[in-house]
Amino acid sequence: MRPRTLTRLAPLAASLSVFAPGVAANPLDMYGFGARHLSLASATTASTRDLASNYANPAGLRGLSGFRAEVGYFFANPSLRTDGRDNAVDPSHGIVGGLGAPGRLFGLPFAFGIGFHLPDNQLSQVRAIPQSQPRWELYSVRMQRLYIAANVAISPTRWMRLGVGLAFMASTRGGLGIEGQIVATGASGSQLRHTVDADLTAVRYLQAGAQFDLPRRLTLGVTFRDEFRLDTRLDAALTGQIVVGALSNPTALRIPGYYGLRSRTLTAFQPRQVVVGLAWRPTPRWLVELDLGWVQWSRYENPTASTEVTLELAIPPGLGTLRQPTVPQPALREAMRFSDRIVPRIGAEYLMPLGQHTLALRGGYHYDPSPVPAQAGVTNFIDASRHVVALGLGLSLRGLGRLIPGRLGLDLGASLQVLPERVVSKADPNDPVGDYRVGGTALTLASTLSLELE
Repeated sequence: MRPRTLTRLAPLAASLSVFAPGVAANPLDMYGFGARHLSLASATTASTRDLASNYANPAGLRGLSGFRAEVGYFFANPSLRTDGRDNAVDPSHGIVGGLGAPGRLFGLPFAFGIGFHLPDNQLSQVRAIPQSQPRWELYSVRMQRLYIAANVAISPTRWMRLGVGLAFMASTRGGLGIEGQIVATGASGSQLRHTVDADLTAVRYLQAGAQFDLPRRLTLGVTFRDEFRLDTRLDAALTGQIVVGALSNPTALRIPGYYGLRSRTLTAFQPRQVVVGLAWRPTPRWLVELDLGWVQWSRYENPTASTEVTLELAIPPGLGTLRQPTVPQPALREAMRFSDRIVPRIGAEYLMPLGQHTLALRGGYHYDPSPVPAQAGVTNFIDASRHVVALGLGLSLRGLGRLIPGRLGLDLGASLQVLPERVVSKADPNDPVGDYRVGGTALTLASTLSLELE
């Protein structure tokens, strides 16, 4: 190493402050949980009775008629463009499923459920991008998250179902320590020791819901999902001496030094949400549901890394003009100014009897207005409002014999997100990025195989 090894680390640390991973909220917010949930445009708050209840509304678990198991596969392929050029946002794919069963608890009808969303390319992903570089803030690494939820539900009365549970994500914190002596005249003579300490910790957040059966074949549903944040924290420390001369020479010049770095980066954020849904069954064959969701995006903070850098050199007197360098200040993090949003969803399902079996035809639509404000300054967190159209079908088979008691179900779903073109105009005509246009589509396909014992 050279004499200025310690001092050269300071600009590197400062440069970390302009990097940040793309925000990743709960991927189920964007693409749904399983094929039925997807094909109804996620409008299931009041009507869910399957294992999608582990996300959509925990109270819906009380609709299970017996032990139920589900497993499925999803594929999401965003095609997002800037100035007509594809931005190569990674496709996402993996497994969705769960288990659930009803019973009785202290005399009350009771049910429990476990649901999971497991991407099969990465369990978690962090990507460092400068805040000035255009990137799709709500898509970049949004699907690369492992999701696990455990819920319970009860029915205090025949017309009321209540549910509550916890969802789990993972957060990483770590530290790196280096100490020893650096020989200025040759790295081969340096003596350094290092330690690494890292933890993978669980992050939990609350979700709860209720369903109320009303007159005229109406059902009211309410779901609450709390906010959660995933932070990546890195603490690094370099302590030692810069030695000019041989380590064995007691008269060699020694300059004690310390370099410390504390970095925190917001790697994922889910806004607090409240969803109210109203389901209507005008006939046993028809189901129509309207959901309205409030999404608290205003609490989202800039994901650019926040760093604290300390540099101390004990320079002996008499070395002329040698001075401790000034640590560069990290770049200022711009306020995000995201806005809370109301998201409407509508879904419909029609059941066709096929002997003792049933075929379900489904469709839905939702409009998701973008929370991202105009990016007229130095930031380029880009997004556009979404129009989402969904279709699907489900086949429920009964009476398959002793080997398969109960109901065997196969559900298929597809949705297309359309993001109309949005123009980003910069206030400064000399902005290095300049004005640009964004837009695109995102196609999602899902299948679910289920078995419910009756």
